Amino acid sequence: MDNQEIENYMAASRIRTCRRRKRDARKQYDKQLLQYNRKKKELWQAWNRRGYTELDPPVMKGYKRYFVLRGDVARSRDGEFFQELLKKINTYDYSHRKDFKVKKRRRGRKIHVLREQQLLQPVDYHFKKMKLTPKERNCFEERVRYCKNGIDQIKYFVVKEPWRFVLQVRPNMITKQRVTAPELRSEIDQLDNFLKRNQLEPKIWSLTRSRQSGWRKWLPEYKIKYQFKQYTLQQLLQEEWYE
Repeated sequence: MDNQEIENYMAASRIRTCRRRKRDARKQYDKQLLQYNRKKKELWQAWNRRGYTELDPPVMKGYKRYFVLRGDVARSRDGEFFQELLKKINTYDYSHRKDFKVKKRRRGRKIHVLREQQLLQPVDYHFKKMKLTPKERNCFEERVRYCKNGIDQIKYFVVKEPWRFVLQVRPNMITKQRVTAPELRSEIDQLDNFLKRNQLEPKIWSLTRSRQSGWRKWLPEYKIKYQFKQYTLQQLLQEEWYE
């Protein structure tokens, strides 16, 4: 029998070649990894769906600080309007100290400085999704700040009249706690340890997402080196100063 007859016989009898067996084994291995990934998602979803139990009596854990309307603003004609606006831009801060001071080093000495807290300053993308009314939009002004790299600019919005809101400190009372699920947590830890010990997470990442991390798209464009090399000095001066 020649090679052609052998290949026809193997195709008719459905005998898998060595290459086909390796490919099927690789597919079965990938399916098993995807099954591990689905199991991990199901466990974390069950963990996040845990309920709460009431604490009796409630427990105090530090203090919380937030903004409220000034008394004269709350009693004014537009008190309800600014109260609705405050619900969308209010921020909360927590501390174990009632004065909300933190340690800072100044000239080699550690001193306590009051921690700053501001109203919400949404960026342009977040500002469009806040569903503000035209009257509420008029209460903001646009500003620009630079990123840490000092090149890219970020547009954000701040309240024009922050004096209408003042800070208030209240005890942070905890009235409920999350339900503990030790068996579920143990199962999650066992699966995570198995994936990390056998170094399976990179392979699962490539199967479910991609091999590209995409970090380069966040960097600024690189400047072209020697971009004026093809021009003479006279051409550059003519374009820069005389046109």
